[in-house]
Amino acid sequence: MASDDLDIEVPGSGALPPDARRELEICLKEFGSDVYDEANRLEVSFHIGSGPPVVTSSLIREAYLYSKRGHIQPRVPFSRHIFDAISYAAAAVAGVFAGRIDTPTGSIGFAASLGIGLIAYLIGRKK
Repeated sequence: MASDDLDIEVPGSGALPPDARRELEICLKEFGSDVYDEANRLEVSFHIGSGPPVVTSSLIREAYLYSKRGHIQPRVPFSRHIFDAISYAAAAVAGVFAGRIDTPTGSIGFAASLGIGLIAYLIGRKK
């Protein structure tokens, strides 16, 4: 079985200070993991037949091109979807109260809905 270690040379990286060099190594590991995961995902989507899945060089290249173009994105946490739904619902409720903005109930309801929607939106962006 092959080792998980790869020898990668980055021209000019020898001139980096030690902390910058370590950060470059961390970024390259993360990028390599992203490309490998994407290649596995592509293999599963293209796999035909009952044989074992095989990640080929063309799948690695395709995954690299996807990442270079920005198509590999991290998964969005489920909680962010919940906060988005809350902010959309609050906007709809604010619309209902906006029809009665001339009454105290309408203006307070509109302001409260607006506040709840804004808070949900901001919390969701931090997730």
